Amino acid sequence: MPGGLTSRATGDIEITAMPEVVISELPGRPLLISDIAADDSDKSFAVPANYQYSILSIFVGLTTDATVGDRQIMVEAQDGAATVIGRMPAGITQAASLTRYYQFSPSAQDSLAFRDTDFLSVPLPMWTLPATYVLRVYDNNAVAAAADDMTVQIIVQREPI
Repeated sequence: MPGGLTSRATGDIEITAMPEVVISELPGRPLLISDIAADDSDKSFAVPANYQYSILSIFVGLTTDATVGDRQIMVEAQDGAATVIGRMPAGITQAASLTRYYQFSPSAQDSLAFRDTDFLSVPLPMWTLPATYVLRVYDNNAVAAAADDMTVQIIVQREPI
């Protein structure tokens, strides 16, 4: 058969094998970036040289210690000179001695309260950060920055530039 196709007859059915065809491929690859170090509620992630990151999702877990005060999770984009170029706060604060989970993504709904007592979704603008730019995730009120435990898992589309 033409074009490298093969055919095999089985009774009244003809089975034709087609060569693999790739229609399109994304230019970058998804990448998981994480920081799960304890005793830190201020984390920064720099985009390495020769790449750009499109932020797909940010998952934050925050366990607060007994220090009284309301924490507010903030996601911030900064240029290479640490100038803030975008910010997105969680719309709800978190008190002492609690564990809460936050999902920031472009497709997220804006939660007005914690769902199932501990989960909050927050919409995030479609950010593409070039090399040397920084994504910062932190407690905007810095209540117990060296005592609260924050874990951050970020999924980006990483593309070479």
